[in-house]
Amino acid sequence: MTAEVTPQHLLLNTSAYEKIGTLAQMNPPLRSPHDNEVLWQALLDGVIDFIATDHAPHTLEEKAQGYPNTPSGMPGVETSLPLMLTQAMQGRCTVSQVANWMSTAVAKAYKIPKKGVIAAGYDADLVLVDLNNYRPVVREELATKCGWSPFEGWDLTGWPVTTIVGGKIVYEKGKLNTEVRGEALTFDA
Repeated sequence: MTAEVTPQHLLLNTSAYEKIGTLAQMNPPLRSPHDNEVLWQALLDGVIDFIATDHAPHTLEEKAQGYPNTPSGMPGVETSLPLMLTQAMQGRCTVSQVANWMSTAVAKAYKIPKKGVIAAGYDADLVLVDLNNYRPVVREELATKCGWSPFEGWDLTGWPVTTIVGGKIVYEKGKLNTEVRGEALTFDA
């Protein structure tokens, strides 16, 4: 059995409802700051195995419908790594732990061959980041089709500088190489 947690459940709590309203609506719902601390401790203790995003890129129009008609969920893929690496730079965890929670542990749990480790014979799927460069989450700079983030305005580090898939550069310094495509994953039973 495995368990996962999202960055939003580690970093947001019920105070988000006052700040961003229905944009904070998700399942399971956000809870108290105490719950944030319990989730962090469970992650650090290994009770929770890895980080997930539960990416649900509902548009601002959909999220503006008002409770209970607002769909639950929020975008998470694009900001998950910078959010977690920012926590590492603040001393909450280590960069090695983030790499494990977001790559190695996932590949191991799902038995995905040739993934999750930098070693000979593995697929060379890498994200290179600059941990000295901080920049805010800006709605207009996001690639997500929904065009918003609950973390708008947060100053984060660890934004991808270069992304390599199967040994080929697919993203570098803001430019996407659309000719490179990943491959379907396989899972060892």
